[in-house]
Amino acid sequence: MAISPPSSRRIRILRDEVSRKIAAGEVIDRPFSIVRELLDNAIDAGASAIEVSIEAGGLARVRVVDDGAGMAREDLALCWRPHATSKIESENDLLRVSSLGFRGEALSSIAVCSRLSITSSTTPDEPALRTEVLGGSLLGIQEGPGKKGTVVDVAELFYNFPARRKFLRSVSAESALCRSVFLDRAVAHPGISFRLFADGGLKISLPAASLLERIALAYGQKLDAPLLAESAAEGSGFRIRIVAGRPELRRRDRKLIQVFVNRRRVAEFSLMQAVEYGFSGYVPGGWYPVAFVFVEIDPGLIDFNIHPAKKEVRFRNLADVHAGVVKAVRAALPEAGVSRAESSPSSPAARFDFPAETGGGRASAAPRAPGWPGQTFPSAPPPEGSWKAAAPGSEIRYLGQVFGVFLVFELPRKLVILDQHAAHERIIFERLRAGGISFQEMLFPLAFDASPDEEKRIEENRQGLRELGIEVRRAGTRAFEVTALAQDLVPLPEETLVEMIRSTGGEQWRNALLARAACSLAIKEGDTVDPVTARELCAQALQLPVPRCPHGRPIWHELPEEMLRRLVDRPVADRAQRDIR
Repeated sequence: MAISPPSSRRIRILRDEVSRKIAAGEVIDRPFSIVRELLDNAIDAGASAIEVSIEAGGLARVRVVDDGAGMAREDLALCWRPHATSKIESENDLLRVSSLGFRGEALSSIAVCSRLSITSSTTPDEPALRTEVLGGSLLGIQEGPGKKGTVVDVAELFYNFPARRKFLRSVSAESALCRSVFLDRAVAHPGISFRLFADGGLKISLPAASLLERIALAYGQKLDAPLLAESAAEGSGFRIRIVAGRPELRRRDRKLIQVFVNRRRVAEFSLMQAVEYGFSGYVPGGWYPVAFVFVEIDPGLIDFNIHPAKKEVRFRNLADVHAGVVKAVRAALPEAGVSRAESSPSSPAARFDFPAETGGGRASAAPRAPGWPGQTFPSAPPPEGSWKAAAPGSEIRYLGQVFGVFLVFELPRKLVILDQHAAHERIIFERLRAGGISFQEMLFPLAFDASPDEEKRIEENRQGLRELGIEVRRAGTRAFEVTALAQDLVPLPEETLVEMIRSTGGEQWRNALLARAACSLAIKEGDTVDPVTARELCAQALQLPVPRCPHGRPIWHELPEEMLRRLVDRPVADRAQRDIR
């Protein structure tokens, strides 16, 4: 349809059905938005048990059942209308909101873009009332079977928004988003029992528990309760509670640094940085700790009324809260039995042991990098034709790290400057190429979409991917899931892993994939390397069959003693003469 040129356009008031759809799109953009809003309502209603059921990733149905206060007939007649809420009455109430919901937009937005039914009862003895709304229009209210509490059933999301449906992801991807929101709410409310069903099967069951127990249970294979510790801190108008993991639970991403403000999960980067600062000296550079931060703050000191989905929060006293988080984190570490000396980067106990990491629902595993406990380093000469910078049995003398990337060693009659990333990258590449794969099943499969060309290449090379340590299965049209990974590949960031799989195919793709994996897993420029680890890294590098990284860059450069002497105009003397001197 042609659009009128700007000169002929006139300002007009949008029709209600248009403006309501625009408003709905701000609050409800995917199935997980429905799960989020309905869980908030159930929690605000005082529920002690909540069940969430999704079908087809929430595209076909989202159903939330709670045993909360329920709604009377007059409430059911109003609850689905725009800005209908029981949580605030005046503008002053916006300054002191303590409930999860308060804007009165969620149910009305859901009602506009789905087939909505609500069954509710305020007492266990009287019949329940059922209201049905289709496309924002009330169909009626009638009595029906039910028990105390509320059942909200949302079917055929975006049935009247065909353009919006085209932008939704695969069923498995939408299901993963729904699970994530479910866990956010469950972690923040450990006193409520939660159950999640997907396509008729029970996926997650979380009975009421303590905060630490809830976190350990919610993240299953990722976290063990004995490796978690609690601490607290207080300030003017706020209290902070921290559940922190021991440093050996550290990860390559920030997914398990989670911040909750008045029981809402927020993306407040300043407080995430506070967690990292609190762990400084305990976790090596390039790694991130595990910590769940719960801030209970006077509602008058924050403002959630800046985003329709309440994704953002403003603090009046952010600096004070930041300091409180740092204090609570540092208090949690001694509770976990950790001392700074035990985990100091300069301590042999902390030598880049690359502990188990469990990102994106993956099972525990770790690469055997330099410093891995129990690893031995060969002292025999390398195979014929390989390079070797020192004679067999010679002592490696580590001199230090330069510019955050070069490791400097003294070997007999020469100085070696080693690129720490390139050397580690080649070590990992050779190990991956050697095979001997041990798979780890993923707690939650990693879902992703593919273009038609990518889909064809992935199907053609699924067996090749499995031989490299990546188990992929089809999850729908142009949709796949990673269900298991080789132990060495578990720490890969999800985005890198998916991009690698999508680029499958063509000549030399196996080596290219392994090279990219090795590059992602290797220690990075700027990572601090302690002397023990540096010495071990050099020892392994000396045994490599090729002195270049998988991308062709040299691993090291050597400066013979004679060259160094000439540079400073010192006479070149033979070894016997130097020994006499």
